[in-house]
Amino acid sequence: MHTQDRRKAILKELDQNDYVRVSTLSRTFDCTEMTIRRDLNEMAEEGLLKRTHGGAVKIGKNFVTDNVKDLLYSNLHNKIYIARQAYRIIKEQDTIFLDDATTCLYLAKEIKRNEKKQIKIITNSLLLALELMQTKHVTLKIIGGDAAGNLSATVGQEALEQIARCSADKAFIGVNGVDFTEGITGIGYPQMEIKQAMRKSAKETYVLADSSKFGRTYLSHIYHIDQVTAVITDRDLAPEFQEEAISRGYPVIWQEGQI
Repeated sequence: MHTQDRRKAILKELDQNDYVRVSTLSRTFDCTEMTIRRDLNEMAEEGLLKRTHGGAVKIGKNFVTDNVKDLLYSNLHNKIYIARQAYRIIKEQDTIFLDDATTCLYLAKEIKRNEKKQIKIITNSLLLALELMQTKHVTLKIIGGDAAGNLSATVGQEALEQIARCSADKAFIGVNGVDFTEGITGIGYPQMEIKQAMRKSAKETYVLADSSKFGRTYLSHIYHIDQVTAVITDRDLAPEFQEEAISRGYPVIWQEGQI
């Protein structure tokens, strides 16, 4: 089994049972205990679990719906890579928007484990808020509104009005599709409104999109590419998309040297 698939399976096991043992995982995945220990240690460093003697435990409570779980586990390591690149853009005392996208949740985990920067975060994500509560170097503002149960986030007119009254240095936004002709798109209309409102209330906007989302187009148009500061993706971005981004002069970041 590929490392990424094994680690997804470990997270799902944790989600179901709250605790996993090295010896049990070794038998389940037919690999050495050393391999499992390395998996757990690296996942702990990424803020995905907490190591214990002989195994690991889940961090915090979990009320993630099944569809969000699937998104959290998909392209896991690319999302973590993107989150780390995005964190480098954030400055001390920045006020930032984070929406309810799963890559933004990994950015929240990156912020939480790095105590060097004092940051104010404004979010409509209940999951992200739960992750950051009682984090001393983070000032947290939660956007109210209608609770979208399948997303664990708030949407609607009240949420839009609250965002319009805020002002942020940067907005970090997750999307479903990035196409150099059709623009940046998403699946849901309520989420589209939130993403557009955050851009309007921020000085800079960064789209977080793993490489699998390039070349895809969805119903809800969110932004034109020239409306955002940059699109941050991962090193697996196909060469044809890299070349097109360069030739058109689009602000697409896929490697560390570009930040």
